[in-house]
Amino acid sequence: MKVRCSIEGLDCPHCALELSKKIAAHAEIDAAEINFPMKSLVMEVADDADEEVIVAAAQGIADDFEDGIEIELRD
Repeated sequence: MKVRCSIEGLDCPHCALELSKKIAAHAEIDAAEINFPMKSLVMEVADDADEEVIVAAAQGIADDFEDGIEIELRD
């Protein structure tokens, strides 16, 4: 399933690419793509995954990557 999020606080497209690689490397996340201009993050995860847990994991990775990045689940 796809988990769609908004992402704020990234400074450049290169940072977005590097962060998406780090998020995709997480055990529960199969793929991650950040669209820098649209400020969106789409993660591909197992169908039975808990979206809140996935978003929290991605936020933790972002916190370690750079201060000020906010990831929120889109409605």
